[in-house]
Amino acid sequence: MRIYAIPILKNRWAYYCHSTVSSTSKLTKAVNWSSKKWEQFGKADPTTWKGKLYNRGSHFMNQVDYQEWFLKSVPAKYELQEPLKNVLVNYPKVLEGSDVQRDLESLLKDRVNYHKKYMYYSAYWVPLSCTFVIVPLIPNIPLAYNLFRLYSHYKAYHGADSLSSLVNQGQLTYQQDEQLNALLNQHSFVSSDDLEFSQEIRQGFLEKKPNLKLLEHDLEGVLNNSDIKLIGETLDTPGLELELNRARSQILKAVALERFVKAKQE
Repeated sequence: MRIYAIPILKNRWAYYCHSTVSSTSKLTKAVNWSSKKWEQFGKADPTTWKGKLYNRGSHFMNQVDYQEWFLKSVPAKYELQEPLKNVLVNYPKVLEGSDVQRDLESLLKDRVNYHKKYMYYSAYWVPLSCTFVIVPLIPNIPLAYNLFRLYSHYKAYHGADSLSSLVNQGQLTYQQDEQLNALLNQHSFVSSDDLEFSQEIRQGFLEKKPNLKLLEHDLEGVLNNSDIKLIGETLDTPGLELELNRARSQILKAVALERFVKAKQE
């Protein structure tokens, strides 16, 4: 198992956990089986109910915090056949190792309690959600949502707790990654304060009608789609491209909202 810290902006980055650790958890195996079945829906004709359900479901899942997705991918202690002894945290030289360490430890400190609290909240709502079954043929959307959020918080909590244990035992090793250095050597990143948005993006946020598709376009000083694709192919890490695209979209949206909402208030 290893962790990658990949910059989206100079001062904003995303974490990705690449784990080949085999799990002994029946729950994890069941979820992995369900995930494969879900991906099969994505191959269906978009006009069919399977295709429409997949598109709407994917849109919803992309709204879940990218850091939560990262923590969910970290193996929980109960899933490990034997304890982890040392985990590498790889980052490119555009980032400072001390900044990555401080940021990751701060994230874990916040998220252990956060996901534990909302895991219980989601559990409390499950019995109430069961009452929404009116017609057997109509899916119980509230129940499905609460079960998804319950499992998501459960996995993120245990992932954060597992990493926190490694931090406390001094078993995370931070090091520059030569592959990332080679891939990003010619890339110039800007900070969130120096990021420039097009007038079209700016206007959309000021009018509270942002076209988020515009944020998918290449922006100067940002890790862009072609960069993400190349990183995923070079590191040969399944799922990395999806996770980085999700993180990029959420980070750029957060920066735009913070800047343009503040500008409108002034």
